[in-house]
Amino acid sequence: MASFNKVILMGNLTRDPDVRATGTSGMKVARLGIAVNERRRDRNGQVQEFPVFVDVDAWDKLAELCGQYLSKGRSILVEGRLQMDTWEKEGVRHQKLKVRATTIKFLPQGDRLMSPQVQHQQESHSPAMQNPLQGSSLEGDPDDIPF
Repeated sequence: MASFNKVILMGNLTRDPDVRATGTSGMKVARLGIAVNERRRDRNGQVQEFPVFVDVDAWDKLAELCGQYLSKGRSILVEGRLQMDTWEKEGVRHQKLKVRATTIKFLPQGDRLMSPQVQHQQESHSPAMQNPLQGSSLEGDPDDIPF
């Protein structure tokens, strides 16, 4: 039987990443918590937000980058797969479903991540930036098409 295990989530970090080295290998792991809000109407027709809290593990270089650049409240997009952690504590077996990240995209937070050059280009109102097709004609002789 075929199976498919892929998760894509976008939300905000609920805490700063906790980066640690594992065992004797020293491989890094970053533990992240994200809140993904689901918006839906309640019985009275009011729009309500229902948060879903998800734990995410990032490994190796991705873990180091998360520890370096991410902090609580930051918006991220996570791609990965579901993973079940199982452990036993005081004779009781525990299980926890989490996401093992393969890709994490750091989403922009207003103007904070934009370089001055990009900010300047967005603030200027040059005609080329407003509409790159303005002044060009999409109609014409079909024989002028290069293919």
